[in-house]
Amino acid sequence: MEITIPTEKLILGPVELSDLQNMYEIRTNSQVAKYINRDINKSLEDIRQFIETVRKNDFYFTIKTKECNKFIGTITLWNIDWSKKYAEIGYELLPRFQGKGLMSEAVKGILDYAFNEAGFQHIEAYTHHENIASRKLLEGIGFKLITDKVDSDNLDNLIYGINNTAHKTTSDH
Repeated sequence: MEITIPTEKLILGPVELSDLQNMYEIRTNSQVAKYINRDINKSLEDIRQFIETVRKNDFYFTIKTKECNKFIGTITLWNIDWSKKYAEIGYELLPRFQGKGLMSEAVKGILDYAFNEAGFQHIEAYTHHENIASRKLLEGIGFKLITDKVDSDNLDNLIYGINNTAHKTTSDH
């Protein structure tokens, strides 16, 4: 099942092997990985294998502009627990596209799909406490800081959450 989510300016679509060079650029960019615990010393073959792996996740999307089909980033729902109708959201954006409201639009698009089409009830986002841009993005969309939950894998992370009813309230504005 290949899902495509259109927004006003963007298309969230399945990652393809033709995205290899773009995926290499974003997955090896030190500025993009500044707040993420991941090895950026990857080869094109490593990235090709990564693409093969994430293509099995129906909720891993490239973000491309509608205007000229330009790759700008990725967004995903992962760590899915269908019994709890729960997922985590993750996203990354090439630096030259940051600060333009594009990721906010992509997050709103995937949340609309997650809550209204896929049946999720609760989405969480783990973000580094120093990643102010990501924190502002999440708060601006309606995510709330979960103060009684800790990311045991990365104590520098804060955890934000949003549920289906809170999202409906914020998306109606």
